[in-house]
Amino acid sequence: IRDRYQRRVRGSRRTLIRSESSSVHLPLIVVPLLKWLTIWKTSMRAGSLSIQNHQKTYDKSQMVILKILISRSLIVFVLELSDYIRDWQKEEGKRLIEESDKLKGIKPKTDEGEREEKRDYTQGVANIKKRRKNYRAILKEAMDERQKFFDSMLQQKQEQDLVRLKLERLKVPTNDRTSIREKTIMDYFFLIIFAFEIIITLIFFTCVIFSDDTTQNHVGGAYRADDYYSYLIHISLLTFFGFGGLLAFLRRGSFSGIGFNFFLCAVVAQLALLTNLLFYNIYQNRLSGWQSLEINISDLILAVYAAATVSISFGALCGKIHFVELFLFAIVETFFFSLNYYINIWLLKVVDPGGAMTIHLFGAFYGLAASYWLSKSYNRDDLRHLGHENHSSYQLSFVTLASSAFVFVLMPSFNAALAPDGAQYRVTVNTFVAMVGGACFAYFVSKQLRRKNFHITDAHHAILAAGVAMASGHSALIKPGGALLIGCAVGMGSVVFFNFLQPWLEKRAPFKVFDTRGVNNVHGIPGIIGGFASAIALSQGGSTYGQPTNNIFPRGLPTQGGYQAACIFISLGISLLAGFATGFLLLMLRRMTGTRRQKPFQDANEFNPSYDYPADPFDFSREEYWY
Repeated sequence: IRDRYQRRVRGSRRTLIRSESSSVHLPLIVVPLLKWLTIWKTSMRAGSLSIQNHQKTYDKSQMVILKILISRSLIVFVLELSDYIRDWQKEEGKRLIEESDKLKGIKPKTDEGEREEKRDYTQGVANIKKRRKNYRAILKEAMDERQKFFDSMLQQKQEQDLVRLKLERLKVPTNDRTSIREKTIMDYFFLIIFAFEIIITLIFFTCVIFSDDTTQNHVGGAYRADDYYSYLIHISLLTFFGFGGLLAFLRRGSFSGIGFNFFLCAVVAQLALLTNLLFYNIYQNRLSGWQSLEINISDLILAVYAAATVSISFGALCGKIHFVELFLFAIVETFFFSLNYYINIWLLKVVDPGGAMTIHLFGAFYGLAASYWLSKSYNRDDLRHLGHENHSSYQLSFVTLASSAFVFVLMPSFNAALAPDGAQYRVTVNTFVAMVGGACFAYFVSKQLRRKNFHITDAHHAILAAGVAMASGHSALIKPGGALLIGCAVGMGSVVFFNFLQPWLEKRAPFKVFDTRGVNNVHGIPGIIGGFASAIALSQGGSTYGQPTNNIFPRGLPTQGGYQAACIFISLGISLLAGFATGFLLLMLRRMTGTRRQKPFQDANEFNPSYDYPADPFDFSREEYWY
């Protein structure tokens, strides 16, 4: 006890209090206390043991001596402690007197002081109001001058337009090349569309017929989940309305997204019937004796699939391509879609009912490859628009979310329409299960990545991505548990790709690609995942649930898995090469014809917008900019 206490005393020696009027120090007081405690503890312990064990033999004289020692030590300690407390009280009395003297010297505030402070505060507020009034006057004067300047510019422009119209009426050549180029483009558009429709009409008259077979209505046999006509309605709604609604998110380009998507689907649906007829005759080796197309509803479904492919590619180009260029782009891509479909489906016998590789993967990378070149025609100021205008508003986000719900309902029909008889219900079930799993994981990952709130774009991206991953042949073979696992993984991956991969491709990648709708995250990578999932699942073999294997997988199991893997690389290669070439040719055409570069993501470039059309935030001539 003594050693431990001495160590504490040495550690706190600097903080001990010493009285100026007395020589009493705390260690001097502690020493008698320490001695007394040691003697008392030792004696009590010895006394208690001896009393308990040897009461009769204990010497009475020793107890007397021990009590005397204890009483003397206690008396000394009490005296020294009382002296220390007395000195400490004196010191505190002195400090109390000093503090009271200081308080007496402080004078309370008077009414005059309060009035003076209030007067200073009122004067400060008045000065602030005066400065604000002067600022408003200066701002009003500047706004008036600015309005006069813009009025003069508008008047000057109106005068120039009037002079130009007069010169055009007099057939005098002018130096205004912009109007000439724009007029030439519109003339080319009219001529191209007119010639296209004339050619399509003539070919339909000569090459498209109906069959005499009454079974061509394709109501469906006992093994089909639904008839072809119902599937045609579902797929058309998804392509014309669903994909178009997903492009309506652009704040100043929603007309272009929905309107051009409808136009593209209408053009491609006509052309795809003829390109499919061409490759079908090539497949049948009937080039010498041309066979007419005995059209049926399944052919219309394949034509709408081609329109969906071009619509996916348009998602990467929306807002950055002219109307005529888009029309030429659709014609070229339709041909390459039919070529890719001919190689993979007809020659290699690949099972891809929902088009994970032949539709989604092909369309996404075709559009991204073309977007690489078409984005090069914009300078740095335009690229600033590419980043700023590629976003939505609250109302348009609601439209895209409603379109996502529409896609969610119709996607199982999109995957199962051309699936083999007997496998359609399994494709439908697996697609639905995968999409609900992807939606749940999309909300979970969105909350984790955003740290605070959900982002609605994450949801409608992941819902469609999970359905794309189930659009290949494995959807007719795997169990619902595997479909749920794939859907959850793809839904989570789609959100991660949208938040990290797409910004990297647009800003930091050595080959900058501006993806308007994010088709790489929704169609491209999920299509690759679906292709590899089908290759792995089919290479492992499995039960075909009572149906002959060759009726579903023409190459048999597990041989079919190798052909599924080959389809991934064939579709990827054709889409990248053809899209790269198409984008380069359109860029050269744009430069050779002198097409005027327009601001991206603007409906005003091609449409007559409504009165509440959002203003350009980079147009500094707007009055709203200065408020």
